[in-house]
Amino acid sequence: MQNPIKQLTQFFHWIANIGVTDSFGFYEKKKTQLINLAVALGIPVNIYFAIKNFSEQRTTLAIINVCLMTGGFAILLINSYRKFLLGRTILSFMASILFSASAILFRNGGEYFLLLNVVIIITFFNDRTLLISFTVSNILLFIGIKIFLNSPVVYDEVPFSRVLFNLIWAVTTMVLALLFFKNEQLSYQKQVEEKNHELEELNNTKEKLFSIIAHDLRSPIGQLKGSLELVNKAYITPEQFLPIADKLSVQVDQLHSTLDNLLRWSISQFQGIQAVPEYVSLEEVIGQKAILFLKQSIERKNIQLYTEGLQRQVWADPDHLMLIFRNLVANAIKYSYQDGKISIRAYQQENNVIVEITDDGMGMTTEVQESVFNSVTMISNTGTSNEKGTGLGLKLCKEFIEKNKGKIWLKSEPGKGSSFYVSIPATQ
Repeated sequence: MQNPIKQLTQFFHWIANIGVTDSFGFYEKKKTQLINLAVALGIPVNIYFAIKNFSEQRTTLAIINVCLMTGGFAILLINSYRKFLLGRTILSFMASILFSASAILFRNGGEYFLLLNVVIIITFFNDRTLLISFTVSNILLFIGIKIFLNSPVVYDEVPFSRVLFNLIWAVTTMVLALLFFKNEQLSYQKQVEEKNHELEELNNTKEKLFSIIAHDLRSPIGQLKGSLELVNKAYITPEQFLPIADKLSVQVDQLHSTLDNLLRWSISQFQGIQAVPEYVSLEEVIGQKAILFLKQSIERKNIQLYTEGLQRQVWADPDHLMLIFRNLVANAIKYSYQDGKISIRAYQQENNVIVEITDDGMGMTTEVQESVFNSVTMISNTGTSNEKGTGLGLKLCKEFIEKNKGKIWLKSEPGKGSSFYVSIPATQ
């Protein structure tokens, strides 16, 4: 059997959203929901007092309660057809007349609901003519009733307890309505601030993008173009070009890696990252793909590469893993010295597989360690062979690892090398 509290919550949620659609703006949606709830909560109260007043032979007051109850149902029905202005106009007009009548004829404190009506009118009406006319008329009615109540003319005065109830009900509803809108205003303001922050981040992303394109891509492409022009115009012989070709090959590899990272990063910033996990062999991703892709760079520095435990499987997106480990191994190569050593070790830790990539290269200062995964700063130090970078690789690693429910951290010491640790789920 379903929880009664949950059923009641679902019922009020259904009431609040009568006539509300996804096309509504934030503020209009909240206004409509509040009117629906206020009207719905007033219906059972008017039913109770209609019965009570009939039993006490206050027929006129009972009829007023029935009119208010019927009007409540009518407004919910009108709202369901999305005739919101009509519903709000009927609500304000009917409340002004009936509350004034009950206050004048029975001295039941109904005039305090006129003040509540003023709050509702100011809050919910955008049309200036309706807003001014209803507000002024309700204020004049309230002042007139307070003056009139000092006279001996009365139809049938209700007990003071009824007046006190109406006063408390009106003031409580008014305070709750104001608190509700104060809270919604703060919530709306927070959403605006978040959107502004997102726009600032997008603007920063655009600036970073153009900066990388202008500096890190134009320079190697310019050098490549210049070298090819030397050959095409016969300024150098093919034999003289051979030493240059090796350097150009390094630059082309770096350019390829930069372009791939730049493309992935741009997609992640503007479209988000979607992981499609499956069981993946680390040997296939690291041993057969990432290391093979970086084979020339490894041979160029004569680096000794050691692997251990790569037969393990993990639950992750294979394309994401390829990017992650290609960047991490490339980073280890970049900051390793000639004839250096790099070890890649995988081991089980509870429900995760830890992959540790260690080099004996330059290492990092504490300041650099704190910034390498930061999405705002773009810092990239020159490698041991003057390799350049954009600072995107490790940031991409962090984003893609987290999308696969993993973690990344590092330990490093200047002059002694660095160790990067990647934790990836071993199972679903």
